[in-house]
Amino acid sequence: MYSNDRKTGFSVLDLLVKIIFAALFVFLLIWLFKKNVPNMTAFYSNVFRENIKYMQEAGESYFTDEKMPKEVGQTEKITLSDMYDKKLILPFVDEDGNSCNQYDSYVSITKQEGYYELKTNLVCNKESDYTIKVLGCYTYCEDNNCSKTCRKEQIVEYQFKKLTTKTNTTYSCPSGYKRNGKYCYRTVLVDTESAERIKTTTKTETINAKITIISGSKTKIPTIVTEEPSITENVYVEPVVKTTDSKKEIVYVSPNKKWIPAQTKTEQSCKKTYKKKTHSCNCTTYRDSDGRSHTTCNTCTETIPVEICEDKTVTVSEGYYSYSCPSNATNHSGSGSSLKCWYYKTTKGSKSYSCPSNATNHSGSGSSLKCWYVKTTPGKKNYKCSSEANYSEGSGSSLKCYKVTDGSFNYSCPNGYTLKGTKCTKTITGTFTELKCNKGYKLEGKVCKKYESEKVKATVKKTTKKGYVYKWSRKSTLSGWTKTGKTRVVEGKEICE
Repeated sequence: MYSNDRKTGFSVLDLLVKIIFAALFVFLLIWLFKKNVPNMTAFYSNVFRENIKYMQEAGESYFTDEKMPKEVGQTEKITLSDMYDKKLILPFVDEDGNSCNQYDSYVSITKQEGYYELKTNLVCNKESDYTIKVLGCYTYCEDNNCSKTCRKEQIVEYQFKKLTTKTNTTYSCPSGYKRNGKYCYRTVLVDTESAERIKTTTKTETINAKITIISGSKTKIPTIVTEEPSITENVYVEPVVKTTDSKKEIVYVSPNKKWIPAQTKTEQSCKKTYKKKTHSCNCTTYRDSDGRSHTTCNTCTETIPVEICEDKTVTVSEGYYSYSCPSNATNHSGSGSSLKCWYYKTTKGSKSYSCPSNATNHSGSGSSLKCWYVKTTPGKKNYKCSSEANYSEGSGSSLKCYKVTDGSFNYSCPNGYTLKGTKCTKTITGTFTELKCNKGYKLEGKVCKKYESEKVKATVKKTTKKGYVYKWSRKSTLSGWTKTGKTRVVEGKEICE
């Protein structure tokens, strides 16, 4: 007899089969998911574009007629923060859930020639971009009727001319002067003195505190640039002095020659001897600190021939010539036809004065010669913010000025400094030397200089010139004017129909 009941129990083989099927199922799901998951980049880009679109629409609704810029080139702006405050738009975030920058994100509108330019700028985390939309007559026009067709009126204008006489007056200044109106000015250095040294044991150093914006909207304001007047001064230079040495030379003169008839005469019997004679030599010329010239010489000794003669009476039967030195001769040698006569001529040293090559101006001559050139120092440029600005960045030519609206600031100082209002101070102990000048003097380096302004009348030159002046008119005739025959077409008012 057979039974239909089957024996029940847990099979290890069944469990193994189920695990294999489960693993295959999970693998299949993963494979399918990788194949079909969409790329989210497009989604994130769409979020950024939608945010810009919301800002642009809010900006268009905000800029009504009374808020529009009135002059060409003028710009009006509203930040994302202001849009939140005015409930023009609901707060939004980027693809990572972070809030977008409320102060660098904005919508601005600028009036151009014939249209408006709407700019929407959005900055969110690491992504930033902007859009430009041109608003023409179809969105902003008179009477709020933008369904009209608009055109510019075309008007014909005629050119006319008239003969005129024009007198031009020009003013000019000497070199080194700067003109102001009908006068010429220059700054001249008149005195220089050493600065007074004042020693102190402490000094206070003051610097501007660092400003950090906590909140508010920031608008850039033009930096004010001023230039100090240039300084023109005369720089005197010493003249060049050339001195020639004194010169001593022998000048020979002809002896006197006289005919003596034949007769008894007295001759001289001469004996030659020598004697010592002193004179000045090796002379040196120099200039002292006051500019005066001095000459110093040495004493030299020389030996000169001397004759000692005695008279002797002789009888001659024929005439002869007698020789003697003229009165201007102080020395002689020889006798008879061999007589030589001379005197010593001393030429003193001379001085010449001239200006060096770097001198461009001079006055006087000789020892009164003065030489100078004109030196012009350009004025220093100063940069500062206007009273409208309440925040700045950088300094000098890099200074940027801003007006922060509805903002708060935080002031901080470097280590070692104490904050006092918007300044940081620090007391330094040591030995310090301060240079000080008297009233009317200006400290330059380590010396004090005093300047004065010179004023002279400018040179006036008038020139008369005849010529034509031209003008355009919509009239066909003008009294006193002659048509040139030229015409032009210009645009008139806007006509909307």
